[in-house]
Amino acid sequence: MESVSPDLFSGNIIKTRIRLARNISGYRFCGNDEKTSREIVKKVNRALIKCDTFNLYYVANVSTTVLEAMKERNLISKYLTENAVGGAALINADESLSVMINEEDVIREQCFMKGLRLKEAYERLDGLDDELAKNVDIAFHPRWGYLTTCPTNLGTGMRASVMLFLPALSESGKIRKVAEEARKAGLTVRGVYGEGSVAEGSIYQISNEVTLGISEYDILKSVEEAVLDICMTERELAKKLYASKEIKTMDRAKRAFGVLTNAVLLSYEEFLSLIAEVKIGAMFGMVDIQDLEALNDLTVKVRPANLCVQYGKDLSAFDRDLFRAEVVSKKLLKLREI
Repeated sequence: MESVSPDLFSGNIIKTRIRLARNISGYRFCGNDEKTSREIVKKVNRALIKCDTFNLYYVANVSTTVLEAMKERNLISKYLTENAVGGAALINADESLSVMINEEDVIREQCFMKGLRLKEAYERLDGLDDELAKNVDIAFHPRWGYLTTCPTNLGTGMRASVMLFLPALSESGKIRKVAEEARKAGLTVRGVYGEGSVAEGSIYQISNEVTLGISEYDILKSVEEAVLDICMTERELAKKLYASKEIKTMDRAKRAFGVLTNAVLLSYEEFLSLIAEVKIGAMFGMVDIQDLEALNDLTVKVRPANLCVQYGKDLSAFDRDLFRAEVVSKKLLKLREI
């Protein structure tokens, strides 16, 4: 494929995530007792103290709602939330860095960046990883690379993923073919929360499957090429489904905007369906909203647990729908004014 600027697909590319799986020599890779788990947390915390200003969260000391809100923002995994014995996470102020401790592996480092910034995100995380290795004896084999709990992570221990908004491929059903082609190339197409999750609001994650016998930069290159190729396919299909049917697409988008700004009750499922229509309209200049990133942020902000955290207390499903409608309406009307 010819060189294409990621800026061309700014409406489709949501964010980049790089994750590194690491273990510490002399410790079990998972399932350590509470005393040992706490010891590991202290080691990792001390090792990374110079890298950034992190907040340390012990799973046992954080409410279920706050943990779920962190999971909704991809900062921690479901696996970690279930480890009350020794699970912990280091998260920096802008939530661009997250280090899960005593997850499936002893350490799982993550870096998040908006847009397609694979190399930049990796190099930032690589710096943190180097600092960790200076202070902690990381489990490494000269032939097999970084040693991990699951053999599928051996080698680099890296997962490079990009979150994409693919409404045309999803609506047409052609996302299945895209997933098949990705699998042949050693990549995978999954839902928002990775393995086993479903796509919500036409949002998918594209990531590498192969970690062994390949360099980190080769992984980044293959994922980026696949992302741009998929986005080009999405763009061409979207022209046929949406741009060429301007009146119908505009009607769908404006109707969705009207419901979202006037609803009294709004479930998260209905919100996802309607915000996708609004975003399609905005991408083709049919809805007067320029800040597409703000729509992506709103999608996370009004997830159930994050909505409760924002409100300041746990809410019933009914009250969440009531509050969500208010938050969404105010935000969309404000975005239209900008």
